Amino acid sequence: MLISWTISRPRLGAAGLSHDPRGSALTYLDTSALIKRFVAERGSASVARLTRPGASVGTATIAYAETYSGLTRRHRNGNLSAIDYASACEQFERDWSGYVRIRLDEDVLAAARLVIQRHALRGFDGIHLASALTLQNRWDETVVVVAADQRLLRAASTEGLATLDVETGVARRRARRR
Repeated sequence: MLISWTISRPRLGAAGLSHDPRGSALTYLDTSALIKRFVAERGSASVARLTRPGASVGTATIAYAETYSGLTRRHRNGNLSAIDYASACEQFERDWSGYVRIRLDEDVLAAARLVIQRHALRGFDGIHLASALTLQNRWDETVVVVAADQRLLRAASTEGLATLDVETGVARRRARRR
C-alpha cells in the first residue's frame, strides 16, 4: 500500500541547511522512519502525523539514496507493486525539496566518526546522528530524532537529543548530555 501527500516549504540556503532553522520544533527522520512515509508498515501512521503539512521535517542528504534503496528493495522483493513503487518514488521526489537537509560535509563526517566510536553505530546511523546533532546546534527549538533503530535511538538519547521510536511510540525527552 502506498501513502501519498505533499510537503512544501520555500528553500533557504544557510550554513549547510536547505531551510531557515528558526522558530519551531523539528522532526528529524532517519531513513528507517522516512521510508514509512511512502510505504504502509508499522509506524507509518505515526510518521503521517509527524509530517503533516506545515511540519518542520529534517534528514541527512544520505537519506535520499537510502530511501531509494529501501523502496527498490521492497519492489524487487515483491512487497511493492510496480505502480506503487513508481508512485512512492514520485511522491518522494516531490517531498524531498520540502525537507531540511543536512549536507554531508567535513564537520558532519568528523562528528559521525566521534559518535560511531562512542556508541558503536553503523556508518549511516553515525551520519544520521551527527546530522541530527548538527541540526540541533543550528535550530532554535528542539530536534526530535524519529527512528525505528534502537541503537540509534539510545545513542541519540545519550547525546542529549529527544527521541521517538516510530514503531512503539516510546518517546524520550531531551536530556542533558553527560
